Amino acid sequence: MACRYHPLAATYRDHYCAACLLEEALAPVQEDRRAETKTLTIQLPLGESESAAVFLVRQQGARPRLFRLKIWNRPAPSGFLARFEQLRTALELWAGEQIDRPVAAALDAAGCPSVLTEFRRGVPILDCVRSGRLHRDDAVGLLKPLAAILAEAHARGLAHGSIVAGNVIVDLESGQARLLDFGLLALMAPEHQMTLALADVSGLEALAHALASAVTGPFPQL
Repeated sequence: MACRYHPLAATYRDHYCAACLLEEALAPVQEDRRAETKTLTIQLPLGESESAAVFLVRQQGARPRLFRLKIWNRPAPSGFLARFEQLRTALELWAGEQIDRPVAAALDAAGCPSVLTEFRRGVPILDCVRSGRLHRDDAVGLLKPLAAILAEAHARGLAHGSIVAGNVIVDLESGQARLLDFGLLALMAPEHQMTLALADVSGLEALAHALASAVTGPFPQL
């Protein structure tokens, strides 16, 4: 059923939705004050896969902020929240503008996790090439700084783990490529931690090949 506070989000039985849980993770509140202190509003869905859905959410207040809310439809493995805190701390101390950093995490009554990350404005890099907004050679060039960032991450014991076209976006104003969902795969599949760095290298190579061979079409006129 739909959440009474966030109608676009589903609840588990009589419990609150993922956005409600993350509000508590951001700033714990008393139950009887929830209506006064709830701060997250789900704006619209950003994407969906077999295992998870992603939403754009807005934090209310004097300085409103946008976040990405990712909700998995299967229970998290043991130790999920502890690993999330380790990832959050590590990225706070190191990550730059090209990585969206995690902000908060929660588990619902069924044990399914949700993660709130910074919102990064941009368009999937392969879509930029196919639509003609970015030349494919320039797009391949944008992957080089990401390769350097990933190499540094690997040296720190961190990995993305899921380099695909949808997780690499381009801010067309700054011309900078950015990584989404950094480290989240390791939270859900810790048993693959040792192989995620190799997956990053092969994923980046596959994306570079897809960009180099992409067919560019005319940008649609409005």
